[in-house]
Amino acid sequence: MPSATYALMEGWFQDAAAQRGPMNLAADREQAAGLADMYRPLPGVVDEPAEALRPGSYLMTPDGARDDMVILFIHGGGFRSGLARGARGLGAHLALATGARVLLPEYRLAPEDPFPAGLDDCLAAFDHAASLAPRIVVAGESAGANLALAVLLRRLSERHPGILAGVLYAGVFDLRKERFSEGSWTANADTDPLLPDELGQAMHDDYLAGHPADDPLASPVVADLTGLPPLFLQVSGAERLLDDSLTVADRAARAGVEVDLEVWPKMFHVWQTAVGFLPEATEAVARTAAFVRRVADGRFVDGPSLLGGPASLDEVL
Repeated sequence: MPSATYALMEGWFQDAAAQRGPMNLAADREQAAGLADMYRPLPGVVDEPAEALRPGSYLMTPDGARDDMVILFIHGGGFRSGLARGARGLGAHLALATGARVLLPEYRLAPEDPFPAGLDDCLAAFDHAASLAPRIVVAGESAGANLALAVLLRRLSERHPGILAGVLYAGVFDLRKERFSEGSWTANADTDPLLPDELGQAMHDDYLAGHPADDPLASPVVADLTGLPPLFLQVSGAERLLDDSLTVADRAARAGVEVDLEVWPKMFHVWQTAVGFLPEATEAVARTAAFVRRVADGRFVDGPSLLGGPASLDEVL
């Protein structure tokens, strides 16, 4: 049974959905800015502008930060809104829970700057992250999870040695038009109070701006996922984007990738952003941090530090 806090938030979202009119990009961006202004610093984490990246980017540094790993976390917003400073709360909690610095890049938004502008900015952020630590966890939520997976695919194709893992919260992994008229996008319309039906078409039109939707870097669901690092996915069983995560998890697993998939009942889209307020969000981030720490310690499939068993055949014979 969901927490009392969840029930409270669900009521807020349902009331807002009942009063929602046609989509308005200016209003969406204003709302994102208002939510970002609600951030309050977390003791034990220093947040400061990431001067090497686009204005509005941030670096979250926990006390005693480890120097072997950094997390690149890419905010969502349907490719059309959202702000890196709006992800500072989640970034701060991830930094505290993992001991790693968390880099929050700002990237160009559609429709003013369509594909691949935002991806190019995130790739530049990855390169900056690589200058901060030798191993990088690439993470993101919603549209940011799309960009995170695209960053992983691009840098994997270039054989970048620093890729450690991917963390993907409720990603928009399929921008093909048909995706927004079938499956969980329509089946979960009544249980997803945050994503309006017309958002799918808007993301397709504004972000792609005529670019083919079946480009694997635009719709990573169609990409060859072979060789990706361990992936951690969380999604709600009640949201429109459920199928995107299920399909990526299935295709990655069939490609030989280690996949941790969590499908949470009832939750609203990217509930993790309410960490520190919503118990389910705090638990979700704690599970994320446990995955990151495990992989950083080498305890993953084909990892060098798996526990137990003989180190060599000489110990057996």
